[in-house]
Amino acid sequence: MFDYSKLFKAYDMRGTTPDLTAEVYYLAGKALVEKILIPEKLLLKVNLFRDTRLSSPDFYKALYNGLVEAGAEVVLLGLGTTDMMYAACQLFNTPGGIVTASHNPKDDNGFKFVKKVPNMLGLEDGLDKVRDYVLENIESTKIDLGSMLEPVENEEAKAKVLDFFLEKVTLVGEIDKINSKIASFRKKMKVVVDTANGMGGFIMPEIAKLYPNIEFIPLYWELDGNFPNHPANPTIAENMIDLEKAVLEYGADLGVAFDGDADRVYFVDEKGVSLNGEFLVALLSKYMVKEAYRKPELGLNPAVVSVISYGRASVNTTLEANGVPILSKQGHTFVKAQMKKYNAIYGGEASGHHYFGDFGYMDSGAITLALFLRILIEKEVLPSALLLEFSDKYFVSGERNFVLPEGLNMATIKEKIKSKYADGAISELDGITAYYLDWKFTIRGSNTEPLLRINLETIGLDKTGEKLAELKSVIGI
Repeated sequence: MFDYSKLFKAYDMRGTTPDLTAEVYYLAGKALVEKILIPEKLLLKVNLFRDTRLSSPDFYKALYNGLVEAGAEVVLLGLGTTDMMYAACQLFNTPGGIVTASHNPKDDNGFKFVKKVPNMLGLEDGLDKVRDYVLENIESTKIDLGSMLEPVENEEAKAKVLDFFLEKVTLVGEIDKINSKIASFRKKMKVVVDTANGMGGFIMPEIAKLYPNIEFIPLYWELDGNFPNHPANPTIAENMIDLEKAVLEYGADLGVAFDGDADRVYFVDEKGVSLNGEFLVALLSKYMVKEAYRKPELGLNPAVVSVISYGRASVNTTLEANGVPILSKQGHTFVKAQMKKYNAIYGGEASGHHYFGDFGYMDSGAITLALFLRILIEKEVLPSALLLEFSDKYFVSGERNFVLPEGLNMATIKEKIKSKYADGAISELDGITAYYLDWKFTIRGSNTEPLLRINLETIGLDKTGEKLAELKSVIGI
């Protein structure tokens, strides 16, 4: 029998059909009400979205029925992006969820849930109770989707959510001011956007309407759960090839790629080269610290939350801008918690997640795109020049993943690192990190896969290859 506990990850529920079934969603819906909403005295009203995956309509229906049967009122919002769900949670002040597997392959699906913005449902925050409820009842549960309530989308509520979300995009991107500046350009800006047949194709036509003087060139905007062109996972280089080629073919100023549920965004410069995620976080850190000082009416602190496993570009840049850098564990639940704790204006991960204090400390691909366009247009530079101040100084390995040999675990690795690098400054906030004046590294176990992840950085000279080889030798991989 399938081990259903494997479906419940650190931050969400995720798995592959047919192991992931409608029964799991139905039971999860009941558990959310009985084990989370009622005991934690949260509002018994849930907004619910889904993505375009082929299995999503059935899973959405099963989840809806589980929630209703347990006593919740459900605001059915149908197709949408994860950041639209976050917007609904803020607008209606309700819990919310979305049936999605984000960037995973087409046969996967999953579920993300917000208890109260910005508190996500993770294994440390109640998802374990949902898991246990599913495990206790899955063998005795068989549902007939045909006899269940049919989901009927609340079109009026959906329109309100979309308006609220686009208003946030407009405000952070200062789109009215930016449109005036673009109008003075000698030629119309061209931006190629690859949504990989995922949910970015739902929101991009709305975003394009906000910028009459930018020509947005669609790449795979049609919603298709088969993902016929390439997977909706821009972290894999081969999935960026079509975008990189299209930027050159159209002579575009910028390329943009969304992941499957559109809460993450990646950028390609005018030369067809992908921009480094760590340096993008550093750029936005500097910009948003200045924003906190420029707009005190936001009531947000000039603090930036970044992930300890990445390099020091964001931390140093935040300090240089008179901001306060806050370090966090990897993962959106941890970053959001830190942002709320310190009322931070911005948080970022090199993985493409960017978080905004003025958006309930939540992440959004569309808001990030608007902010990036704003910076690009205000500075009147090409994307390839925008990150040079970081790439000329900081040299990063990117995240390197390794399968652990049998008998090797994080406890053993930590002892080896502490022994070898005893003269460095050691942190165990997330795995183990060692700091030196001219380099640093973090080693941690993956939260979602049986992998060891290594990130390292050297400053001034590129010694990342040399240092990575050294670390591998010390660890024994």
